[in-house]
Amino acid sequence: MKFGIGDKVGFLNEKGGGIVNKIINKKMVEVTMDDGFVFPYAVTDLFMIEAAVRAPEPIIEPEVEKIDVSKLFRQKLNHSDKPKKSKPHAQNNGMLEMEINLHIEELLDNYSGMSNAEIIQVQLRHFQKALDKAVAGRYKKLVVIHGVGNGRLKHEVRAILDNEEIRYYDGSYAKYGYGATEVVLG
Repeated sequence: MKFGIGDKVGFLNEKGGGIVNKIINKKMVEVTMDDGFVFPYAVTDLFMIEAAVRAPEPIIEPEVEKIDVSKLFRQKLNHSDKPKKSKPHAQNNGMLEMEINLHIEELLDNYSGMSNAEIIQVQLRHFQKALDKAVAGRYKKLVVIHGVGNGRLKHEVRAILDNEEIRYYDGSYAKYGYGATEVVLG
């Protein structure tokens, strides 16, 4: 898992947590613990509690091509009066869809030592971020792969959707078995 400065993290093999204040290298970060002490930790010994808010990457606008007005005028003069034919629109089914997999092994590299409650909190945070992204991106459908298990994650996901009054139904049995929920957004 990749951590950034300001991320709130928890320790996999001990109680407590802290804030990442320095990236040492790809495998080590420096964490300021809740009691103020600073220690280096391997990223494999940490899990994300809450990612820090970071400024979005700047969007670079493409250069606008300059138009030669005299060339346009000459084209207009040479234009024939043939009947215009409609061109077919580009293929666009208008169905923006997103699929997320909430299995913990897909979200964290190392989750050993985490309690079931901690695992479900990580999964629900990931779901909420994906739901917010899908709504903001005007997606039509979000497929949430939660798996079958004991049904706790499915119940929690659907409770969030009920609370926000968002329609949903069981995912395609042929594709996901009983382990998915399809969310209707648009």
